[in-house]
Amino acid sequence: AAWGRSAYKTITKTLRVPLIGVFVAFLWAVVRGLIKSWALIGFGLCGFVIAGILFEFWRGIRARQHTKAESFIIALLRLLSRNRRRYGGYIIHLGVVLMALGIIGIEMFQTKTQGTISQGEQLNLGAYTIKYEKLSIFETEDGRNISRAVVSVYKNGQFLQELYPRRDYYYQSQQQMTIPGVRSTWEDDLYIILVDWEPVTAEEATFKIFNNPLINWLWIGGIVFILGAMVAVWPDREYFPAKSQVRQRQYHSAKI
Repeated sequence: AAWGRSAYKTITKTLRVPLIGVFVAFLWAVVRGLIKSWALIGFGLCGFVIAGILFEFWRGIRARQHTKAESFIIALLRLLSRNRRRYGGYIIHLGVVLMALGIIGIEMFQTKTQGTISQGEQLNLGAYTIKYEKLSIFETEDGRNISRAVVSVYKNGQFLQELYPRRDYYYQSQQQMTIPGVRSTWEDDLYIILVDWEPVTAEEATFKIFNNPLINWLWIGGIVFILGAMVAVWPDREYFPAKSQVRQRQYHSAKI
């Protein structure tokens, strides 16, 4: 929107695509069950910005395709190379928005539970069911004592995979380290921590479980942010004068 030069109709037409992004973001949040007032506002703003940025790229690519008859990929690469600060800034903003999605997910929709269960029993967290199978205690050649549980993960009654939360005890330093079992997807991360167990029979164990929706978008946004910064600050190619021009300047300098 150019100050003092953008007509009402032009601004309305420009905002049409970002507003569609808001609607898509609302619809996606409702389908995924991520319904909270402040979260919906955040998702709407994210959808607005993402749609606006993608629309700017699309307009630039279509303009080059129309004037230069370039393919989509070539038009995109040349658009980036000849307008690095502008489009690098767009990519940086896109990275910030993707990180915001991850922050909204973990701050507003993180769920957790903790419980002590016997072998064969289950813990429930939302759509997830965690079944305690067994626990093994063994030594390693590098001086560790490992207590590792085996748990089966189900979602909506469907088996997904086994996870192996454990606790490592280092004899040399006399310290222990808790290693969670992690299932990571685009949708969420599931962390299972082995908190405690019966040292003799190992029939009962205590688990702490976290579900972090959208957390991976935080890391994806960070990568996109770095790529955008690289595009924006990448130095332009230096064009040196032709050898004949250099020689001509040297000749005139010597003559003077």
